[in-house]
Amino acid sequence: MTNYSNYTLYQEKLRKQRENPETSRAGLKWEVEEDNVLIDKVNEGLTFDDVAKHLQRTAGSIKTRLIIKALALIEEDCNITLEQAAERYKVTTQDIQAYQANKKKRQMTVNNRNNPVSLNSIYALLVEINNKLS
Repeated sequence: MTNYSNYTLYQEKLRKQRENPETSRAGLKWEVEEDNVLIDKVNEGLTFDDVAKHLQRTAGSIKTRLIIKALALIEEDCNITLEQAAERYKVTTQDIQAYQANKKKRQMTVNNRNNPVSLNSIYALLVEINNKLS
């Protein structure tokens, strides 16, 4: 499947989510007030699904937002551990690590797409190295 068709599928999914009143804010930028409500509702013990309904977003976006907030906390305060940040934002350390791994994988994909390496350039480098070693 091409990147264009993946993007098209994503846009179609997002369009359907926005048409649904329960997820009408899916994919939109987070507002400060939404962040405040998110933290309040999570601290009240609501599930990701319940918070998502309240904020008209998806449960996945709620979890992702909390993971991003946990990572920001760690970045802001080097004394905060992964475990402490995860506990504060009601996610698991595994969730945070999986998010980081996926983010790194996506970045590598983008880098590879922007910097394609051809076999000819690899061969040319090998010839150059071989010549220097001879």
